[in-house]
Amino acid sequence: MLHRDALRPDLAPVDLRRAAADDLPVIAEVDGRSFGFHYSDADLDDLRPLFDPDRFLLARDDGAVVGVTGSFPFDVTLPGGAVRPAAGVTWVSVSVTHRRRGLLRALLAEQHRDFVADGTALALLTASEGGIYGRFGYGVATEHRRVEIDRRRAALRRDVPAPCGVREVGTAELRRLAPPIHHRWAARTPGALSRTDAWWDALLADREHQRQGATALFHLVHADGYVSYRREHATRTCRIVDMATATDEAYVALWGTLLALDLVDTIVHRSMAAAEPLQFLLADPRQLRTVDQRDGMWARVLDVPAALSARHYAVETDVVLDVRDPFLDRGGRFRLRGGPDGAECVPADGGVPVVGIEMAALGTLLFGGGHAGALARAGLLAADDPAVLQRLDVAFRGERTPQHGTEF
Repeated sequence: MLHRDALRPDLAPVDLRRAAADDLPVIAEVDGRSFGFHYSDADLDDLRPLFDPDRFLLARDDGAVVGVTGSFPFDVTLPGGAVRPAAGVTWVSVSVTHRRRGLLRALLAEQHRDFVADGTALALLTASEGGIYGRFGYGVATEHRRVEIDRRRAALRRDVPAPCGVREVGTAELRRLAPPIHHRWAARTPGALSRTDAWWDALLADREHQRQGATALFHLVHADGYVSYRREHATRTCRIVDMATATDEAYVALWGTLLALDLVDTIVHRSMAAAEPLQFLLADPRQLRTVDQRDGMWARVLDVPAALSARHYAVETDVVLDVRDPFLDRGGRFRLRGGPDGAECVPADGGVPVVGIEMAALGTLLFGGGHAGALARAGLLAADDPAVLQRLDVAFRGERTPQHGTEF
């Protein structure tokens, strides 16, 4: 049975129901109106292999669909290398005629109750606007760093080995070679999302509207890495679309090859991690310019003990977290004991030291990219003892900057 407690009384006619297989066109229409574009028949054909109607919830007013939320199943990597199932929330939209009436909250509340009932410990999303999801317990877990490189002036340091082992391949060969490389990259990258065969087919379909005036995809592959990119001849720009490296040697070799491209003045990477080795590999680090940095993937913890027990921590820690969750009431007091070799998190009636934390802040810390000190200064985390806060800050840091790698 679908809950209606989040709906305001003036929304009495609105019904919530699961989607059916033939609902995809109308879902796409609602989504397209909200985000300002039209889905073609070819777009819908590409989406069908990814669309599981049981994972989509619709709101209807007098038979018309006026709200949607859905999810994709992913596996996500936590600090320490553990991989856990997660729900990737997607296609969240409410018709402009039904805004500010509690419908979004009703849809998300019902959807997240289902996640909890299914035993899902984590929910993830990428947000069209930054002011929506914090009130639902989501915190920023990864960041997008858009960079530009002046290829004519950028060069690797002289002591960096010359690139070797890289070759050019077509899309069909990359489709065969890239999945196991991506899997190895994801295994060592906190926040990284898995990709099914359907995801790979969709990502490499390379439709005309995805090119935005640039070329079809080109690919470079190394035994331990790959990069897909487009070239925009009018601006002499190389735009990196997808890149994964399972070893540092592959990272250096692929970047060295990109920096050697002819007839390219600028290389653009729209989703580089906040901290990467490239700027330190360059003879002149200023040639790597950050032109934009914003939120990437957001995380929402649904099962605090399961999520915190699954990851490793940089230093030994023993603390009671008093988690506040006004949206789903999944908070409470939990004792976390862990370190570099693993952790245990269990409900706790009391104990010291105690750190108060908002659920959204826990989502920010979970994958290792957040800073407890900054969250404390923002009022999302509090500890009476500054030393406890400092140790918690260090403990939650990941071994690598988190990256999710797949947009959904």
